[in-house]
Amino acid sequence: MINNLYQNKLKSFFLLLLKSIFLSSFFINFPTTSKAGDHKAICSFYSEYKPCKVSINNESIIANLPTDLLFVDKSNFQSLKVYEDLSKSSNILLGTTTTFLLGPIGLLGFLATKKSGTIDFEISFMNDKQKERKAFIRFINMNSAKLFTNEISSFVNTLSLKE
Repeated sequence: MINNLYQNKLKSFFLLLLKSIFLSSFFINFPTTSKAGDHKAICSFYSEYKPCKVSINNESIIANLPTDLLFVDKSNFQSLKVYEDLSKSSNILLGTTTTFLLGPIGLLGFLATKKSGTIDFEISFMNDKQKERKAFIRFINMNSAKLFTNEISSFVNTLSLKE
């Protein structure tokens, strides 16, 4: 009886080990390019800012700039700089609503603040003529900027790991 129980436990262990080896080999050979996201932004490339669509994954950045198509990957990426022009503002809608609903206690709603402003990403890259160029990607929506920040961080980390 004990021998049979021991054999069943050993058999379960080996099956688990085989499954783990199979799954790990599958994920090791899994393609490394992952689709991170598409973003609506405002872009500039030696011109005025205009709406654009930016696609980014861990291997490249593609954007339809106002005057050109941006394609940045490991071979031409130079640097990334981030500029913030943020301010905190009182949430007038929340303050007015809570004051109307709650009376004087609702005035506390005016203390709630929200961030507003812009975040610009300056991407430096080498063009076909081996001349350094800079493209600017601007976000006004702070949630979109946060998502893009996470994705471009992954892009830069991937580039540094492959060097």
